[in-house]
Amino acid sequence: MIINTGKKMKTKIIFLKKMAPLCCFMILFVFNSKLYSQIIYTDITDETPNATYSLDLNNDTIADFLIQFDLIDRVMCKPQNNNAYSGDFAGGIHLPWALSSSVSICDSLMTWYDSGNPGTMAWGTSTGHWPGESNKYLALKLIVGANTYYGWARLDVQASSSSFTIKDYAYESTPNACIESGQIVLGINGNTTKRIFSVFPNPFITSATFQVVDNLKNATLTICNAYGQTVKQVKNIMGLTVPLSRDTLQSGIYFIRLEEENKIIAIKKIIIID
Repeated sequence: MIINTGKKMKTKIIFLKKMAPLCCFMILFVFNSKLYSQIIYTDITDETPNATYSLDLNNDTIADFLIQFDLIDRVMCKPQNNNAYSGDFAGGIHLPWALSSSVSICDSLMTWYDSGNPGTMAWGTSTGHWPGESNKYLALKLIVGANTYYGWARLDVQASSSSFTIKDYAYESTPNACIESGQIVLGINGNTTKRIFSVFPNPFITSATFQVVDNLKNATLTICNAYGQTVKQVKNIMGLTVPLSRDTLQSGIYFIRLEEENKIIAIKKIIIID
C-alpha cells in the first residue's frame, strides 16, 4: 500500500508539473486581456467650427462622423461608412440622444441609425434633444473591419442651434464592450451620483416595476419600439418605483428612457412576451 501511495503521489507531482506552464499561460492571458482592454480617451481643445467637425473617434486619420452646422440653424450628426449614432425617430426626423453622464452605451440597450439616416441633433430652438444643452453625450457605434466598438462624444449646442462646441470623445477598445457616457477609465466614471435603474421582471407578460435608488422628482418614463418610435409614456413620476402595465403593447423588444429635469438619466432594454 505504501508503494502504491508513492506512485500516486509521484503521478500527481508529474501532472502538476505538466500543468504549471498551462496555468502560467492562462494567468498571462487573463492579465494581458485586462491590460489591453482599455478606454481610448481623446481630450481636445474645445472647438466650435464654422461648419463641419470631422470626428475621428479612434484617431486613425479616417473621419468616422461629421458633426455639421448648416445655414438653416441646424446641427447634424452624419455617420460615415457603416458607423452609427443612437437616437429616436419622431415627426419623420431622426433625433440623436443628448445623454447625461453614466448612461450605458451598448448595442442591446439602444436603437442605432447609420449613414442612411443622418440625425438632426438640433434645429432652431425646439427640434431635437440638443438645443441649449451643455456637456451632453452623443452615443456612437464604430465599425472597423469585422469589429464593433462603442463610444461617446461630449458637446454643447447653442439654444438657437446656431453653433456647437465639441470638447472630447472616447471609445472602448474591446470589441462589443459597453461604455458609459463620460467614462474615461475602466471601472471609473467621473459622475459619483450615478442613478441605478432596474427593471423587474424582465421579460414580463402583463406588468413590470421600475426602481431607482434615489427619489425621482417629476420624472418621465418613455417607451420606444425597436424603430425608436414612442409607444407609451408615463409623466410626473415621483418616488423610487414606477409600476408599468403592458396595456396594448405587442410582444417584442422595447427601449425605456428615464428623464428628469429634461435630462436622460438611464436607458434600458425590456422584453414583453406572451
